Amino acid sequence: MKNITIREAYDWLYLEEHLTNTEYVHLVQFLEQKYKDENVIEMGIRRLRFINLVGVIQLKTVRIEILPKLALDNEERLNRRSLLNMLSQTRQLPVQLNERTLSEFEKTDLSHILGYLYVTELYKALKRGLYRGYEQKTENLKHLKGRLLVPQHIRTNGTHSVNAFCEFDELSPNIPLNQVLKAALKIIHPYLKNMEIKTKTLFIFELLEEVEDVYANQQLIEKIQMNRQNQHYEGVLQLAIAIIKSTMMNTSVNHQIAYSFLFKMNDLYEAYVGECLKRVVGPMQLQLDLQHKEKRLLVNVHSGRENISLKPDFVISKIEQNQPIPTVILDTKWKSILTNSHVTYSQADIYQMYAYITAYKTATRCILIYPKIEEDVLLPKWLVPEISPEKHIEIKMVRLDKVQNTIDDLGGLLLNSFEKGDNDTTIT
Repeated sequence: MKNITIREAYDWLYLEEHLTNTEYVHLVQFLEQKYKDENVIEMGIRRLRFINLVGVIQLKTVRIEILPKLALDNEERLNRRSLLNMLSQTRQLPVQLNERTLSEFEKTDLSHILGYLYVTELYKALKRGLYRGYEQKTENLKHLKGRLLVPQHIRTNGTHSVNAFCEFDELSPNIPLNQVLKAALKIIHPYLKNMEIKTKTLFIFELLEEVEDVYANQQLIEKIQMNRQNQHYEGVLQLAIAIIKSTMMNTSVNHQIAYSFLFKMNDLYEAYVGECLKRVVGPMQLQLDLQHKEKRLLVNVHSGRENISLKPDFVISKIEQNQPIPTVILDTKWKSILTNSHVTYSQADIYQMYAYITAYKTATRCILIYPKIEEDVLLPKWLVPEISPEKHIEIKMVRLDKVQNTIDDLGGLLLNSFEKGDNDTTIT
């Protein structure tokens, strides 16, 4: 089994050097089907690289791990640690990863981490007791049970009057929840290498012996019913569904791609910053709005309607007389702010920030938030001319390796906007 680790939007996968022709073709077909009309790969001559996509793709013969590029050198640990931190905080993983766990996992590829988390969490849930539900059965019995199915009874027992063809509900482990959990385990089981985890897997299969092997699809997933008795399965079920959904393409490609665990990096980054911002503004009398949609850029002179919707990622407002007063606007940008040690940014992004800062009359700061890389540079800050009070457009970076570092960086960049005296609090 080949193991390949590359960095998103940076490293290339080469035909022959990394992938055989068959592997290359199946990988491209898989990505084109899963992400139709989306720019997730950049194609070159006998090579490709991933754009805005991170995670792991497990083929039958090769494992491809895609990490965000945050370290300046080829240091996988920082990149993997940052990704795991974001996945954990946005609840894309079924467990919260503490500092010690992150330090252990940063040395291991994502496929092994995924397998470890799934088997470990499933093992914990099953140790509390295998959940059973009522399963409908039909059987030709020597006694009446449930209700008698008259047409089937007459057809089957015309000459055996002592029998009764019955339909009844019976408590059984063979229910959709357990079928989905077992199906996901069977998908990842062939690719597990850790002996302790493989031993737990065999124990789990023994516990699930009465659960049928079924083809897990969306219809089966929708039949799962969660309640107080099985709510401790919710985290591991989320992971099982992610594993199963990655195999749901009904084409020949499905026979070559064992499973995948992939994330759009810009969406993950935005969600992570949002979770951290909630913790920054939580102790304060501030309002945080995500994907704010209340402002329009222009007014149509013919209809009088406002047109061109503005939707900044985050708007932070002070509360005055029970009314939110937008003060700071933030947008996330998942890309490197540096190219060859020089600050580079898109003018289109700055135009967008200008539209925000002028449409939100009470806002005084509009900040583009980039991921922090291992290099300190002077970042741009612009004054919007001929507007009073003063308004600024800024570029800032935040660290992603630890959630507390991200919170500290976000709190620091907001400090000047909400000094003591604004709602009688400060950000710390």
